[in-house]
Amino acid sequence: MSADLRRIRRILRFTTIAAVVVSVMTVPEAAAAAGVLVDETFSAQTNPPNFGFPAGAAVSDGVLNVTKGMGNYTTSVKAFDAAVVGQRTLDLTFDWRTAVAGDERKTGIELRDSQGNLVFALAGTAAELRYGLTGPVSDSASAPDSLNPAWTRITYNRATWYTVNLHLDFTLQRVQYLIATKETASTVMASGTASMTGKNLAKLVACNYYGTGVQSIDNFRLTAPADAPNGRLRGKTMYAFGDSIVNGHTYSRSFANLTAERELLNLTKYAVNGATIGPSDKQILTQVRNAASRAPEYVVFNGGTNDAELIYANRYRVGTTAQGFDPATFDRSTYAGSLEATIHAMRTKWPITHIVYVAVHKLGSRDWNTQLAIRSVTLQICAKWGVTVADVFGDSTLDTRNDGQRVAYTFNGLVNGYPGTGGTGTHPNLAGIGFYVPVLTSALVRP
Repeated sequence: MSADLRRIRRILRFTTIAAVVVSVMTVPEAAAAAGVLVDETFSAQTNPPNFGFPAGAAVSDGVLNVTKGMGNYTTSVKAFDAAVVGQRTLDLTFDWRTAVAGDERKTGIELRDSQGNLVFALAGTAAELRYGLTGPVSDSASAPDSLNPAWTRITYNRATWYTVNLHLDFTLQRVQYLIATKETASTVMASGTASMTGKNLAKLVACNYYGTGVQSIDNFRLTAPADAPNGRLRGKTMYAFGDSIVNGHTYSRSFANLTAERELLNLTKYAVNGATIGPSDKQILTQVRNAASRAPEYVVFNGGTNDAELIYANRYRVGTTAQGFDPATFDRSTYAGSLEATIHAMRTKWPITHIVYVAVHKLGSRDWNTQLAIRSVTLQICAKWGVTVADVFGDSTLDTRNDGQRVAYTFNGLVNGYPGTGGTGTHPNLAGIGFYVPVLTSALVRP
């Protein structure tokens, strides 16, 4: 038995034992059940009526209208039930539009906790879309100027519907937000991650700050993630290797960045556009060799995207899994041998680091049979080496062979500083990244 084989087997045995010890010694916090908490399309009257708003609200024509007939500085409050208030992590998406007219008039909605702290706010005037992440504590009995959130202002079209996506983490008191026009080829208005003062989600407040203007809400969906870390990843380090999907293509924030922002991970990203697992002048193995020697808690990497093009062009073969762990047996002229060499380098350099391979989404931009061949050998090799798989390919519905998904979820260039739409099917935009982040997060917290 070679020295390398003995070392790898010791590493795998240690990792397995450590996982068992952690699972035995760790007692999870009590939490409300994960899953869908609210899913309302307003296609019919709700129970309670008008989504629980006591005034100024009506379900009509398939939407919920709020702030109807309300006076200046007035509010109407929908209270969430205990199942929502008790959650530590929530994902919320909804569509919103306002009919407010006049720059001096403003209507909006606020999400607040049980103590009146702000979670998130959205409002509109005739010319400005506004969102707020911080602001005064309010009991929501009224909405005077002195209790307004601190607004960030964006020029917008008030006749347009907008979709809001929020990830709320009340353990870390962080909010990740995405505001975009509601259309297949959508335009991102704002995206980021920020601190919040809110400690739970207790109320949805319809605010008529001044003047008149009915707001409409639709497709209100509130869920609790199944594998929320609830602060367990805070302060840990993560190295990310791979190609443009990890790098971000022409945008600075990839799924690795958004995951790190959410969980307060310390991220170092080594990925390079055009990189491959297989033999090329941009091999991911080179990224690993050039990375810091200090061991991170997590290594995340992908591959196969650019390999699929080169393999299809007969530049090299997929290859097969080697019989053992001896690097002398790896056929590095193939994808499979290069993948084993890459994982071997990671295991040797950082013996007890948690390694996660990200299997990218189903690509409309690559030959399908080549993708399947690469996937098959990759899963075999990851199982052999004890590498966790964040399986976006298998565990999400992102499939850019579907032309509607290609247009909606991938990009080539930036629009107003954010990834656009209508890409080739390869590079996920911010909406597309939304399929990656929960799958990766789940893999990171998996023993």
